[in-house]
Amino acid sequence: MTFRRDLKLFPFFLSAVVSAILASANFADAAAGATLSADSMNYDPVTKSVTAEGNVHYASPDGELFGDRGVGYTDGRTFELIGGVRGSFATRSMDISCEYMEMETAGGSLRRRKITATGDVRLARPDGKVFAQKLMWELDRDNYRAEGGVVIDFGSYFVDSDDAARNGEQFWAHNIRRYEDRVRRLSMSASKASGIISGNGIAELVAEGALVMEIEDLKGAKTRITGASGVFSQDRGTIVVSGGASAVQDGRSLNAGSIVYHLVSGRVEALGDRPTITFELRN
Repeated sequence: MTFRRDLKLFPFFLSAVVSAILASANFADAAAGATLSADSMNYDPVTKSVTAEGNVHYASPDGELFGDRGVGYTDGRTFELIGGVRGSFATRSMDISCEYMEMETAGGSLRRRKITATGDVRLARPDGKVFAQKLMWELDRDNYRAEGGVVIDFGSYFVDSDDAARNGEQFWAHNIRRYEDRVRRLSMSASKASGIISGNGIAELVAEGALVMEIEDLKGAKTRITGASGVFSQDRGTIVVSGGASAVQDGRSLNAGSIVYHLVSGRVEALGDRPTITFELRN
């Protein structure tokens, strides 16, 4: 272990306690390589915790983190960093900064490792980035939940919403100000949406509530579709908007119970009783 200041209170005992915390926390793939350093450290026998103050540096084979203050517990389940937190998880190719972070290990032999970060959270990876006020991320599974002014940009898709989450292949978000599928050149806003992630993109998406969608075809022509709900299917190559659906394209409007947009051809199809078409008259 590394100490930047000679500790007056049982230095050898404290070193053993800190070593036990790092070993049992098991955030490193090889805990023997973990170190914790700071300007000062104190052990509280009542809470069984070690508090590190000033230039806190936690390093392990998993990566390294910095902060103003750190708190670890002898049961090894949690380690907290407070103030100016920044660092990286090299084994996950992930950089992060925030005001507070808690690292937690649970699940026994399964070792589910989770971080909870709050306060101007910024996470970046080679495939994209996440901004939020609160972010919970499972390091071994890439499951996450982001809350508060969420912006997710993973190259092929972009989300600006109040919250967003991923669990395995499942994805969902609420109060979506803007969603973009950059591969298919479509964008939308809606009250909520859920979908299935496949590879680096979203293969299926169901949106509900005040849906507004804009789609650009290969020639650059744009179609604006509104309705109560919509379903995008990558396999079918369609977007189906239902519930008082309306589409506007190049001065023409179409109203129907449901509208089907075919992504490859740009063809618009009306479903339901008595669809109406309106043309804009030009001189």
